[in-house]
Amino acid sequence: MKLVVNTVLGVGMQAVAEAVVLGEKIGLDRERLLQVLAQTAVIAPAHLGKLASAMVHDYRPQFPLRLMNKDFALILKAAANEHVSMPATEAAFYVNSEELAGEVDEDFSAVLRRMEEAAGIAAISSHPITT
Repeated sequence: MKLVVNTVLGVGMQAVAEAVVLGEKIGLDRERLLQVLAQTAVIAPAHLGKLASAMVHDYRPQFPLRLMNKDFALILKAAANEHVSMPATEAAFYVNSEELAGEVDEDFSAVLRRMEEAAGIAAISSHPITT
């Protein structure tokens, strides 16, 4: 059950990241974009806090990227064993793995920053906020 839930959580975060980057690239103000998304019914409650953290480029781990990466690997292994195609999960795992290669202990929502960097969008801070 945990892997099924985390599939939705991880792939959902990837979808949010892609939507935000698209909005930024077509000229929408990042802060306003994140605020509006947070008010829509399509953003899952688990992603609401991630939008608020992304607003200030805060990717301190609440659900560490490395654990999401581990779960993605387990999800895709289970899918392969059952002959289930999961192209969206494979794509999310790929981006997650790229961000994990940065070797910084971050939240799984840091894929938003990875997508911004890939799109040539400069973040105010490219490192997680520390306390």
